[in-house]
Amino acid sequence: GVQTCALPICAIKGLVVMSSELDEMFTALQFQKVPTLWAKVSYLSLQPLGSWYKDLIARIEFMDKWITQGPPDSFWMSAFFFPQGYMTAAVQTYARDKKIAIDTLDFRTECTKMTPEDISSSPPQGVYIYGSYMEGARFDVNLGHIVESNFGETHSYMPVIWLDPVIKDATYGKTPGMYNIPFYKVSSRAGTLSTTGHSTNFIRLLEVPTGNQPPAHWIRRSVALLTQLDD
Repeated sequence: GVQTCALPICAIKGLVVMSSELDEMFTALQFQKVPTLWAKVSYLSLQPLGSWYKDLIARIEFMDKWITQGPPDSFWMSAFFFPQGYMTAAVQTYARDKKIAIDTLDFRTECTKMTPEDISSSPPQGVYIYGSYMEGARFDVNLGHIVESNFGETHSYMPVIWLDPVIKDATYGKTPGMYNIPFYKVSSRAGTLSTTGHSTNFIRLLEVPTGNQPPAHWIRRSVALLTQLDD
């Protein structure tokens, strides 16, 4: 009967009226796209339906493990609906522990040589994060700085990044030999302001060593970090 079948299936069978929303959902599913009704309440993503679903399950599993087994030693940035909130909480934890005003603190960025599997303990302070991709260049783990992309390579996976809380001063964010790389959720690099005043796509700037090139070189390359790819 009508009561025992899912609404979209009932509409396809002609048992209930096919609304414009259900029609849009049916079309989206046919073309392997995330339906608009789902996207409106979901995290920002440009992935097709299959990849989006796998990513959704991975996020749920990460959060479930965090709840049942306690905070991990490193945090998967792609799992967060609102990464800025997580980063603020990490700074707040340090501020309370050290009894320092939170508005005087921010993160110093250090790109490590570690993968998530190499992490066996949390850092002495701050947090380890992973799950970012560099677009427009790549990070050479052995050299410890940005280099040109390999031929045919559009993105490269970043190593674990240490976000180390420090007191901001006049030189903060102006470290010589560092590129203030923009960190986005998705590759569109466009977003709107949320009710919190934060961008729905841009997360923050992180400092990454520039290597043999000045920061302006990587700015012209439009080098950025992303929490997820489009495929």
